[in-house]
Order: sequence, then C-alpha cells, then structure tokens
Amino acid sequence: MSNGTSGGSKLNCGINARRLGGQRLGMGRYIEYLLKYWEEMSLPSDRFTLYIREPLGKNGPHLSKAFTSELLQPKLTGLLWENLLLPRHAREVDVLFGPSYTVPLAYRGRCVVAIHSLNEAQPGTHPWWYGLTYSPLYRLSAQHAHTVIVPSQSVKQDMQEHYGIATDKIEVVPLGVDDSFRPIEDVDLLRSTRQRYLGTDQPYILLVDKLSERRNIPLLLEAFAVLKKRHKIPHRLLLFGPNHLNLPLERMASELGISDSVVQTDGLVTEHWELVPIYNAADLYVLPSSYEGFSLPILEAMACGIPVLTTNRAALAEIASGYALLVDDLTVEALSDAMARALNDPQLRQHLRARGLERARSFRWEDTARRTLELLRKVAHA
Repeated sequence: MSNGTSGGSKLNCGINARRLGGQRLGMGRYIEYLLKYWEEMSLPSDRFTLYIREPLGKNGPHLSKAFTSELLQPKLTGLLWENLLLPRHAREVDVLFGPSYTVPLAYRGRCVVAIHSLNEAQPGTHPWWYGLTYSPLYRLSAQHAHTVIVPSQSVKQDMQEHYGIATDKIEVVPLGVDDSFRPIEDVDLLRSTRQRYLGTDQPYILLVDKLSERRNIPLLLEAFAVLKKRHKIPHRLLLFGPNHLNLPLERMASELGISDSVVQTDGLVTEHWELVPIYNAADLYVLPSSYEGFSLPILEAMACGIPVLTTNRAALAEIASGYALLVDDLTVEALSDAMARALNDPQLRQHLRARGLERARSFRWEDTARRTLELLRKVAHA
C-alpha cells in the first residue's frame, strides 16, 4: 500500500459487501473497483471489514491483510440480513459504508450510503410496486446516512426534489472506467468474439446491462426490426445481460420477423475485463433508456472506441451530450433512424469514436475511489 494519498487519520471502515456474491453486475463491480484502488491509496493503519452474506469463493477479490471479510449468518434475505445482523456486527467501526442504495436503519453509528439513481423520478421506469418497496427504503436510507454519495448532478437534483435531502449532505462522485477498456486491433480476437456469441462472424449492435423495464427492450426490438427491413443491414442485436423480468424475447422477435437476428445471454463473466473484446467487436452500442443515474457501459463502450447511441435524458445527457448520438424522442422511428445514421455514415462514426475516447478519459476509477475514501474518512472523524 502507498503512504496514504487520501491523507487524514487512520480509518476503521465497515462495508456492506453482499453484492460481491453471485453474478457481479453494476453494484458488485462498483465495490470491486473501490477495493482495488483503496488497497493502493489507503494508509498503512487503515482497516476495512467486508460484511458478506455468502462465501466469496475463488472469484472473490484478492486483498491485503488490511481487508478482512466477515460472514454474517444466518443468510436471511438481503433486507433482513442488513437490518438485523449488520448493525450488531458493525458496532466497532468508525463508519459503515452502504455502497448499494441502503444502510441499516437501526444502525446508530456514522454511516455513508451510495445511491446511484432515482429511477422513480421518471414515470414508467419500474413496476407499480417499486414505489411501495424499494423507493421508501432508499429514501429512508438517504435520510438516515450522514452523507449520501451520488454519481451525477442529475441524481443530486432528483434526490433534492423527490427525497428532500439537503444539498450539503449530497456529494457527487462520478464512476470510472478501468484502464483495461481500450480499443483492440486484433482482428482474429474480434472475429472469434463474434463467433463465440453469435455462432457466426456477423457484425452486431450491442447492449450490455440488465434488461430492465426502463431500458425499453421491446422498443429496441421494434426499432431494430425496422432497421433490418429498411436498410437490409447484416447486423444482429446482442443483448448481453440477464433477462430478470422474463421478457418474452423469442416471441417478440418472432412476431417482428427477426428471430434469427436477436441473441440474448445472461452476460456471465468472471473478470470484468472479459467485456473488453465484446465491446470492441460491436459496430454500435445502443442504450434506449428512459432514465439512468449513470451508465458505466456507455463509458466502457466509448473507451473501447465504439460509437454510442443513447437518449437525451437525465444523466445520459450529462455524460454523453456532445460525445454520443442522442435521440430526444423514444419512438421506434427516431431510434431506428438514429441507428441507421450511426451505422451508415462513416464520418459520423469516426467523429463519435474520437469524441467517445476523449470523454472516457475523464472518468477514472482511481478518482472515484480516492474521492469516496476521502468522504468516508471525513464522516468517520467529523
């Protein structure tokens, strides 16, 4: 470890690390990258305790002795585990960090919560029951915490408006892109990547994320079908992420006449860098989302030199305006036309590639980790 680039007094920090278990998606990767850089920049006297619900196994992070893991049993559900077991075990830490939207509401010590989006700010982004379950829990966690970390100005504004959190309690800390995400020139690797996921060496349009309601997958399929019909493109659509809502993708693709052109996979990778060739082998990254508090995949695609198409909304506009192709209206026609432009205009593609690479360089995990560690240290010793 370094001599403490974050400065200040020694830190004894507890971390709700249950999202490191199972398939490591957005929140799991967030924790993973923070730990990676904290190991390099923390003080020799700092100590971090990772509270987990299940053993991490061989795919868990390999960390120094400053980091210990504590398995809290019985396993329970996530909400019960956090509110019944975690407060008792975290009594001795200086500060408890909730990196995934919540902190235990019965916890009496100092705590910091990271809330990455307020999806309920945009109607139609979640099922009706979300407003009766997760939304109140996130609001209470934000009110209970000493500091709330958000990834964008858009989320900060939404939190003030919808949760009533004071502006001086909210800290904006954007997420980052790892150095492993960069353009690949190895044509054999790109060819084998296409063959691995498509079964053939065909070009494809890519989406990397959970197929959440707010990402408008049915609309994307319709727009892709129009694109195929009008422009006779050879591309397939690769949906690289879990279909956790059980959308009837096969039926929808069949009704649209694109059954042979849509591929969906749960997006299981052991190491995050395994996504690099998947981005690089794509011709276009598309995210037709109604709302995002941030988007790591957009920045990762940009860092790999892939043109990005997304919506002119919330944090997507904040991140991508001037660096990606934006659509103002979430309609089949608008999305289809934009995809056609991004695929068929060489000058536009080159412009988007250059601008995307420039934008991605502004977001680094090292900066995210340093700023987050500074805030944890500040709350711990306030």
